Amino acid sequence: MYDEGPSQEDRERFGGDEQGAYCPQCGAETWDDAEFCPACGDQIGGRTSSKPPVDRELQQRWIILVCVLVLLGFLWLIF
Repeated sequence: MYDEGPSQEDRERFGGDEQGAYCPQCGAETWDDAEFCPACGDQIGGRTSSKPPVDRELQQRWIILVCVLVLLGFLWLIF
């Protein structure tokens, strides 16, 4: 059986002004208290991310870039 997910009417009625929740494994949109991800089937047990996966990936890349720059600056001061 194919699950189409919540309708737009359901999202408006139950979602309020909050952003959606995303599966931490695959990034698919899901309910806040979902036990399993509807896309990948991973057991998430309510562990959802409030950021879309693209934003989270961009944030991780910025953190890595800043760490590398700090490390290079430190090495430059030593030598």
